[in-house]
Amino acid sequence: MKLPSNKIFDTSFSIPFIEVLSKGISFINILLLIRILSIEDFAVYSYVLAIVLWASVLMDGGITNLIYNKSLKKEIDNVNMLFSAKVILSFLIIFLLLIFFVFKKPDLLRILVILSFIVAFSSASSLIKMFSRGSGFSDVDIVAIITEPLIRLIFLLMIYSTVDLINWELYQILLFYLLAGSLAFIINYIRLERHFKLKFIIADLNNLFLPVKRSLKESKYYLLYYLMIVGIGRIDIIFIEKFGTKTDLAIFSSALNIYQVAQLFFFTVITSYFLILMKSRNYIIKYLIPVLIIIIVFVEFISKYVYLYLFPVEYFNGYLVLNFIILALLPSVLNYYLITKNNYNDQVKVNFLILFIFLMIKIGIYQFLKSDNLSTYYIVFPIIEVGILITFLIFVKFYESTTNK
Repeated sequence: MKLPSNKIFDTSFSIPFIEVLSKGISFINILLLIRILSIEDFAVYSYVLAIVLWASVLMDGGITNLIYNKSLKKEIDNVNMLFSAKVILSFLIIFLLLIFFVFKKPDLLRILVILSFIVAFSSASSLIKMFSRGSGFSDVDIVAIITEPLIRLIFLLMIYSTVDLINWELYQILLFYLLAGSLAFIINYIRLERHFKLKFIIADLNNLFLPVKRSLKESKYYLLYYLMIVGIGRIDIIFIEKFGTKTDLAIFSSALNIYQVAQLFFFTVITSYFLILMKSRNYIIKYLIPVLIIIIVFVEFISKYVYLYLFPVEYFNGYLVLNFIILALLPSVLNYYLITKNNYNDQVKVNFLILFIFLMIKIGIYQFLKSDNLSTYYIVFPIIEVGILITFLIFVKFYESTTNK
């Protein structure tokens, strides 16, 4: 394995700017997709995606976060075994999802299969990105950030330019997404080969699941806590689909997508500069928190105009949803920093326990209320994130007071 060059280290400062560009492209992609699809099709897409993303945590097995944590500490001896386990898990979970939908939602089976492979390719690219980020391969990190959203944008512009001529169906658009994801993975994989040879390794068919067993033994708590994170972030969609209307589901999903574009940018900042942030908390207080507050205030101010001019008229009430859930941005980003810090300090079980409690609280609230009112979901959303933050801060205070004795 080659050591990162000074040039590569220099490019690490470009990562947040590339991330801004990537998230800008992702936002354009969302707008294009919403304009191409009917509101009912976008609701179907959002619902199936929520299920697949939750299942993708099982596909990943906590391996990506484990690899990132290990690469920060330069412990990369078993990366290929972990990668192999992730590939096997992906096929296994897709197969189980297929069986579930055959019996429960057969009409959505085609959408599920395509989306499952889209997410699997995206997840594999994410593994390359996070491994590169932890290892200091910033050139690979940059390519992995921008490639898939850029290829998607090219395809969506082609589709959008022909909407008057072709009546595009959801599955057809998703096939282009699948092509974008597979091309992006190939590009990222080839780029990584300059620094590290990522291999799929199995000794023989009798030991097919041996990498999975070994990996899950080490990554099980990474799997469990990340399952909780995705659940907390996506369970609203499942309950809106259950108790609300497709229109409400599409409106909530449109606002959630905008929120997550901003959220993922700050998550990238944290993973890119985690060691710096951990050594100097002043950066969080002086820079990160003020920027988050500015972004929240800015979104509150422009949200109505964004929905008025950029979204179809059916989505206009989405600005009300966005005005509430954007309030979760500050606590969710701080939660992510504290989660990453706990992972680094080998306190992954704490992350799982706290997140599990609040996922159960959120599910309990929705199941008890059985609300068909959209306001229930966008009000609960930020409250849960604040509760998680308070709990993490109490733990940090307790942990530091204990270790300082």
